[in-house]
Order: sequence, then structure tokens, then C-alpha cells
Amino acid sequence: MEDGTNTLTRREQIGGAVFVVVMQAAQFYLLGRATILLTVGMLISYFLWFGALWKKEPGAVLPYYLIAVIVQCIHFVEEFFYGFARDFPKLFGFEWSETRFVVFNLAWLVIFAVAVVGIRRGMALAYLVLFFLAIAGGIGNGIGHVLLYVWRGRYFPGVATAPFCLIIGAALLFTVYGRRPLATKRLQ
Repeated sequence: MEDGTNTLTRREQIGGAVFVVVMQAAQFYLLGRATILLTVGMLISYFLWFGALWKKEPGAVLPYYLIAVIVQCIHFVEEFFYGFARDFPKLFGFEWSETRFVVFNLAWLVIFAVAVVGIRRGMALAYLVLFFLAIAGGIGNGIGHVLLYVWRGRYFPGVATAPFCLIIGAALLFTVYGRRPLATKRLQ
């Protein structure tokens, strides 16, 4: 780390790219084209992780990260019990089984939990997971559910916990970036 910021090795960069490709393939396999917004979130996460200056400060980040994981668990419970797996894929002309929806969410929750160890150790790949949780699971989820509520003019599964996803996702990013503006690294 230089000046408390990230410096990714070539191996970490390639490992991150492989992680992104594998996770996107798995998401598409499990839930089909309705995961396109998660794919966009993952790509944004990767490019911010790879190309922007952020700080590896486990002590500052972990409390927010743990809260974000808890919020995701609560959000998943709301989505499950109120029919998100039924209502959301219909918007894309698709259907999900509850089993696939549960497997998908539990897989991500396990990845989020395992990333805690990586964040504590300052492992770069764990921070890619953190970025995905903050951007797609937090900010994207929060905004998306509220927009679905506005568009439909009534409750959409997940909207009650969506503001909490948005707030903790933004707080997590703010903590990783600190008070300085988002600067890009010089590519060598």
C-alpha cells in the first residue's frame, strides 16, 4: 500500500477478473437474464476496485461491512417471504424457482461472510466483494426497489429494507474512499 491506498498485483487483478467472470456465469446459470443489473453492478465494482484509489483499513471498514451483511440477510428474508422470486423475474419474462433464488442468495451471503476474514487480513479480493456488496447489494438494491415501488405504485417485495441497503452501501463506500475524491490510478 502506498499512502494507505491499494496497490493491486498482476495476480490480484487477474484473480479479480476470474472471480467476476465465474460469478456472473453462475448468476446467469441460476437466475437467467434477470440478473443483468447485478452484472452491471459487478462490473462497476470491478472497475472501481481495479482502477480507483481506495484504502485498505480493516478496522474502519469491518463494522460497516458487518452491518451491510446483516442488512442483506434481513433484506433477503423480506424478499423471500413477500414473493420477490415470483414478482421480479416476471418483469423480464422469466421465472425463478424459490430453490434457485434461495441458493443464489445463500451463496452470496456465504461469500460475504468469508470475505470478512479476507478484509481483516487486507486481502484485495475481499475488497472486490466489499465493493459488490456496497454497490449492487447496497446502493443498487436500495435505489432499484424504491424505483420498482414508485413504478408499480404499490409495495414491491424488498422495498421496506431497501433504504437500509442504500444507506449502509453508501456508508461502506464512503469509509473505503475516506474524505478524498475518487481518483483514478495511472495505468503503467
